[in-house]
Amino acid sequence: MIAYTIYLPQIKGLLKHWANELNVYTPTRVDDGFYEFRPWNEQIEIAWDYDLCYTTLKRFILPPCEDIISFDMKRYTARPVIEAPKQLLFGVHPYDIKAINQLDQLMEMDSPDVNYQARRDNTLIFGLEPVHIADTAFWSSMDASSVDFGYDLYWTRISPGAFFVQVGSARGEEMLKADGHVEKSSVAQKEAARRVHLKVLARAGKQTLKYDWNKTPEMVNKFFNNQVFWRERSKTCLSCGSCVLVCPTCYCFEIQEEADDLLHKGRRYRQWDGCMLKGFAEIAGGHNFRDTAWERYRHRYMRKGKYIYDKLGELGCIGCGRCVKACTARIANPMKVYNEIWEAMKNET
Repeated sequence: MIAYTIYLPQIKGLLKHWANELNVYTPTRVDDGFYEFRPWNEQIEIAWDYDLCYTTLKRFILPPCEDIISFDMKRYTARPVIEAPKQLLFGVHPYDIKAINQLDQLMEMDSPDVNYQARRDNTLIFGLEPVHIADTAFWSSMDASSVDFGYDLYWTRISPGAFFVQVGSARGEEMLKADGHVEKSSVAQKEAARRVHLKVLARAGKQTLKYDWNKTPEMVNKFFNNQVFWRERSKTCLSCGSCVLVCPTCYCFEIQEEADDLLHKGRRYRQWDGCMLKGFAEIAGGHNFRDTAWERYRHRYMRKGKYIYDKLGELGCIGCGRCVKACTARIANPMKVYNEIWEAMKNET
């Protein structure tokens, strides 16, 4: 493992160099008290100790709305639209890196998504070891407390003025040396980074699954036909879709077309969609495969707990807790639902 030590005064110079080549985004505290990734400038204060960025980082590589085809109805021509700005996400926590790694696999399967791949190829990711843990997070029990790939650099703050920076790619190492010489880390600094990670894990253990996450697919599959369970927990669901729209691993979208008022030019675009919305599973003729809230509610937990696992061998939930914060009815907590299923099955035996 190649690693360097970067000191706080060096970072501003590095950011200036990076900003000359890329759109740089860093975590910052916004007016309403939440944290968000915003465009970096010299006046911005980076929130090194943020707990959770409320909106998902997938918006940088799978935008909420993007054009995919532009067409000319007078000339009967069409062309693909692929916008892929060069960008750097600096300060991404490991659970969010895992979510992006999962999207990378899903968007390459079957028919590869060229728009996603173009954006991903032009996106650098600099990871950051968490310091604080959101009160709704349970990523430590979802195998998402660390990652071995998916980042170009991984930063761990080992003192108020120093960072241990692990190299994940040749491009990342090149970016780290953009402002001149940087010193290689010592064994003691590597040990300091390991201890920081262990302290984070110790604090992250307050919100956890009560069982090994690998058992989730079998559990939810056995509970699929338990209508009483799903109806009871979804009876206050508003079908607003907030839980799936803030989820970093949800990737469903719908495609629309529109033309200008003269019917000369038009565009085909896609925008985020979600399985918790009533019209998501509706087809021609008005039939809806999941017409009721409880069916959509169940589908969400099946998708996170089994369907993604069947594809990739890992759960579709990383335990970030965004859905818990976003749900106005306070019923969207995967940890709570999965633990209740585990408890029910344990009591049956």
